[in-house]
Amino acid sequence: MEVRFLGPDDADELIKIRLEGLQTDPDAFGSTYEEEIQMPKEEWLRRLSQGESGDSGYFGAFVEGQLAGIIGFFRHRGLKARHKASIVSMYVREEYRGTGVAQALMQTELAYLEKRGDIDTVQLAVVTTNPAAIRLYEKMGFLPYGVEKRALKIGDQYFDESHMYILL
Repeated sequence: MEVRFLGPDDADELIKIRLEGLQTDPDAFGSTYEEEIQMPKEEWLRRLSQGESGDSGYFGAFVEGQLAGIIGFFRHRGLKARHKASIVSMYVREEYRGTGVAQALMQTELAYLEKRGDIDTVQLAVVTTNPAAIRLYEKMGFLPYGVEKRALKIGDQYFDESHMYILL
């Protein structure tokens, strides 16, 4: 398995896996398939063109050349919050779940954020209906700091999110 920073050349594969995740696990993300299918490719290219020096980006895990999973991050912008980053868009294709892909993605991203030297707190939100993800994040050292009731709504159904953090 190879985990690496994704760049503009990876846009088509990133779009494909992101849209797959939004269809496969719609309750796990704040965005919807219907919203992101409308996003122009130029926006994806912009997101991927920031490179490793940017304040946001994606990592991808490749197994035998196939993009098996992704994880994203963004650094908070305000002067008082620039020491924090948020993990977003974590998704592993179903056939690679339970194989260590998610852990490798998280380890790589946390190592990258720590190595930067200007981020010391990493946060994430996970729907409480995803106990496997919560167990992984706890195993990686994340601690809960609150539950947001009714954080997401799909149709008439609400989903709570557990907010977690780790200090680097």
